[in-house]
Order: sequence, then structure tokens, then C-alpha cells
Amino acid sequence: MSDGQRTAMAVRVYLALLFATACGAAFGQSEDDLEKEMLINCQALAKEINKSDGVGIRLEGISPLVTWRASCAERPPTGPGKVTALCQGKRTTAKGEDDVFFWQKSQQGKLNSGYVVCGG
Repeated sequence: MSDGQRTAMAVRVYLALLFATACGAAFGQSEDDLEKEMLINCQALAKEINKSDGVGIRLEGISPLVTWRASCAERPPTGPGKVTALCQGKRTTAKGEDDVFFWQKSQQGKLNSGYVVCGG
């Protein structure tokens, strides 16, 4: 292989690595944005559940989840519809602290939410 061929190959490899790094950075940014959006949705859902059901989910320490199996719950969310939010947080009661798994589902434009207190 001549020096010119080696240089051309090195340039191609460098450009390929540069492109892969740029794509990885772009993907990482969108992943961060998605996680932030999921957290905002979970906080809004916690406020809604607290207002309607008086559950008392703390807004600090809420975790958006990708699957219900990552939650404290033994069973998946109930009710019809497509899951639009899966979240877990904590609440404090006179008896101590409990984990709370909560979710939102959408069916035919209507949003339904639910929660399970997992115990302390």
C-alpha cells in the first residue's frame, strides 16, 4: 500500500469516527430530552393524582419508568388503553414512607390514571 493510499484510508477512518461520534452525541442529547420530558409528565401526573385522590406523592425523587416491571408493583397497570406514563415516587404518612407506582393511559382521546401504594 502506498503512502497516498494509507493517507486516504486514514482520512476515511477519521471521518467515519467523527461521524459516529457526532451521531452518538446527537442521540445522547435526544435521550436526555426524552428523560426530562418523561420526568415532567410524571410530576404533572403526580400533582393530578394528589389533587383528585389525595395520595400525597412527593414531587421530589419521582422516577419515570420504561416498564412496570421496574416498579414496586406486583402487577401491571389496570384498565383499558395505551400506557402514556409510568412513574414511581414516595409519599410520607403518619406510619412512615411508602413507595407509590402510578400511571396514565389513553384510550380514544380520554386519559385515565391510577396508582398502587406498595407499602413501607
